Amino acid sequence: MKNYVSTGITILVLAGMLLYVYGCPSKTKSLLDNNHQVTRPELQIELENITAIAKIRMMDLNQQDELKSLLVQNALVIFSGQPINPFGLLTGVAAVYGIATGGYQIGGKVKNKIKHGKVKNGTG
Repeated sequence: MKNYVSTGITILVLAGMLLYVYGCPSKTKSLLDNNHQVTRPELQIELENITAIAKIRMMDLNQQDELKSLLVQNALVIFSGQPINPFGLLTGVAAVYGIATGGYQIGGKVKNKIKHGKVKNGTG
């Protein structure tokens, strides 16, 4: 009987370890909420969402910088004494309008998706 007690305890400990290893997924703190634990696939989804938002914001910054350089170039042309090209001025205004509305629409769509929960961020 004494031989079977140590074997039984070993089997119970081994069964508990197997249950823990296979039944409990590894979790870490969420990138979005430190009080929330996430698994590896949920963390990957959060990282992809953050990366996508960062890319959109970088495109917005690039558009703003292009607009600034366009305005500076046009101002230099005007102040250098050259005649104003009405077609070029019209094209510049249209470009400024297109950049501004595009940035506004992209920002609005991202905010809408985040607000209405259509962006999967691991929280359901």
